[in-house]
Amino acid sequence: MATINYRTIDIDALDPDSAANFDLSSLAPDVVPVLTADVQTLAGQVRQLLRGGDTEGALRGALENVPYGADQQGKEVHLATVTEILQSIRQSDMSPMLQRIYQSEGGSELLDVLMKYLLVLPEHVDLKF
Repeated sequence: MATINYRTIDIDALDPDSAANFDLSSLAPDVVPVLTADVQTLAGQVRQLLRGGDTEGALRGALENVPYGADQQGKEVHLATVTEILQSIRQSDMSPMLQRIYQSEGGSELLDVLMKYLLVLPEHVDLKF
């Protein structure tokens, strides 16, 4: 009789209710694919708002239209756009602008998106102080 080492049996694989048998793709939301050309078009529209002096509108436009379904190049283009917007806002204008965005409808969600960009930004941009 062969000896079976019961410690090497994966009992989770045998249990149908186990988390090991759970389809993790069902947890991710469905994201609409976005073409890089669409992201570049949005970046051009946002830059047009910046040239017109509407920094708040540019920031809102970028934060409302995040390309979650874009490829890596599209996401980098959008990150560069958000970075350009943030660099164009004067320090004295930033707090009042963020308060206006927060007090508007859907403002807290926009600021959540902004925080995500601020957390990712140091990984992609060489910041010098």
